[in-house]
Amino acid sequence: MKIILFDTILERHLAESLQRALRYLGHEVDFTDLILHGHSMIEKEKDLEFMWQKVKEVEEKGYDLFISFRPMNLTVEMVSYLGSSMKTAIWLSDDPVLYKNCYKHVVDAYDIVLHCGYTEVLKFYEDAGHVKGFNFPFWTDHISFPVVFNKHVPEMDLVFLGNMNGQVRRKRYLEFGALPFVKKVYGLVDSDPYGIHGGFLKEAYLHTNLVSDVLARAKVGVSIPQFFKEYNGLDYDFPELAGLGYFQFPSRIIQYAASGLPIAAVGDSRMQEVYPAIHVQQSIEELTPYLSKVANNRDFAMKESAKIISHFQQYFSALSRAEMLISLCNNLKELQKLTTDERAKLFLDYSVNYNIDTY
Repeated sequence: MKIILFDTILERHLAESLQRALRYLGHEVDFTDLILHGHSMIEKEKDLEFMWQKVKEVEEKGYDLFISFRPMNLTVEMVSYLGSSMKTAIWLSDDPVLYKNCYKHVVDAYDIVLHCGYTEVLKFYEDAGHVKGFNFPFWTDHISFPVVFNKHVPEMDLVFLGNMNGQVRRKRYLEFGALPFVKKVYGLVDSDPYGIHGGFLKEAYLHTNLVSDVLARAKVGVSIPQFFKEYNGLDYDFPELAGLGYFQFPSRIIQYAASGLPIAAVGDSRMQEVYPAIHVQQSIEELTPYLSKVANNRDFAMKESAKIISHFQQYFSALSRAEMLISLCNNLKELQKLTTDERAKLFLDYSVNYNIDTY
C-alpha cells in the first residue's frame, strides 16, 4: 500500500514512528512534516491557495491512503477531492477539545476517523450524527524514546512533562508542587513559588533525546490530565465538553512508558482498564503512598518499570497502531459495526511483539 502521512502536530515523533512501523510492515510511506500551524480552520486566501497546491501534489502521486494529522488545515472540499482517488483518514490528537473550532466541521469528510478518547468521547460524536470512529491513542517507538529508566543515578523522585500555565493547567502546578518529593516540571509555568521548574524543552518537539535526557534522571513519571471543565468560558468550550472528563492518555504518559518509567496518574478506571500497569488514583494526594514506594524501593520500581515497558511494547507502540490502521483500511465496514465500547478498546486487539531490536 502507498501511504502519505500529511502534516503533523508539533510532536514529530508520532508520524515519524508510524512511518517506520508501516515501512516495517512492507508499505511505501511518505511523510510531509509540518505544513501549516494553527488550531482553527484555515480561512485566509493565501493559506487556502497554499493548501490546495499541497493537496493537488498529493493527488498527483497516487496514494492508496491519506492520513491527516492537522484537520484544521484541510477543508471539506479538499478532503473530498482526495477521497475521489484514495482512502482518507483523520487523527484527532486534541479530541474532543477542538470539536467546536475544528473537528465537527470536517470529520464526516473522511473515510476513517481516529479519535483520542474513551467510549464517552466516541459516543458524543455518534450522538451528534457523525461517522463512527475508533479510539487511536498516542503511540511512539524506542527509536524516538529508548528505554532510559535506571540508566543513571536519579536526580529527582518525580518528573512531570507538560505545561502548567493558564486557566486550564495552572491548578496542577499547585497540586504537583505540594507533593513531598524532589520533583521537577518541564514545560511552561506562570510562576514558580515551589522552585520546581526544570525549564521548557523548546526543541523537544524535534529532538526527543532532550526529553530522554530528562526522563533518565527521574524515578517516576507523574501525569495530571487536563480536565475539560477547566475550559469553561474559553473559546474552545461547548455545552457537552465538561461532561466528557479529561484526556485519557496525554502524550506524556506514552513517552514515560516507552522510556520505562513507572507511572502514577490522576484518572479513573477508564485509563487503568486498558493500561493496568499505570498506578491510577482520582486525586494527586491518593498517589502519595505509591510514589513513596517507587521512590524508596528500587526493587519495586524495577518491577513496575518492567510491567510498564511490556504493556507499551504490546499495545502502545507505533507498530501496534500501524497494524490497526491497515486492518481498518481492509475491514472498515465490518469494524464500524462494533459497539461504541468495542471501538473504544479495539486497539487492544492489535498486540504485537515489538521491542528495541524489532527495527
